[in-house]
Amino acid sequence: MTRCYAVVLLAASLLVACVSLPERTYQLSPQQVQRKIHERFTAPIPLLKVFQVYLLNPVVRFEQKNGRMETRFDVKLSHTTSGKAYSGKVMVSGALQFDAVTNAIVLNEVEVDQLSLDGEKTSHMEFANVVAQSLAAEKLNGISLYAFKPQDLKFGNDYYQVKAMQITDRGLQITFSRIIQP
Repeated sequence: MTRCYAVVLLAASLLVACVSLPERTYQLSPQQVQRKIHERFTAPIPLLKVFQVYLLNPVVRFEQKNGRMETRFDVKLSHTTSGKAYSGKVMVSGALQFDAVTNAIVLNEVEVDQLSLDGEKTSHMEFANVVAQSLAAEKLNGISLYAFKPQDLKFGNDYYQVKAMQITDRGLQITFSRIIQP
């Protein structure tokens, strides 16, 4: 009987310790973000009412050194009237921020780090880079990459909010702090 009380007391102590944790962490992997980006860019992006831009096969990498997320896409650019198509690769990077209003991780400060279109001359590539920078800033800044559901921010009877985010070699580490209820 004493052994049973000891087990119950130990279990209760562990439960109290777990419930009173002031912080929790969550690891968001590159693959999770990659799936969201793939879902988001299933439709083409119209450009100047003349082109359709397709961003395909995203590959996400978190760059701990510069604190940015990099995404490499296969890109297909098709002219809507002539049907002429161009293909190539684009590397886009951006800073990740938490938007408390939507409980989402959003992409900001987007830059096109690299663009190559197969068979294009250097003179055309300068123009393509300018257009790509403008398109990236317009279409990618502020997009939601991952949204937390209300149940993701609740553990037991406690509610949590995002305290900090840090890019690591394994992904994005998000630290949640418990909200003290009055």
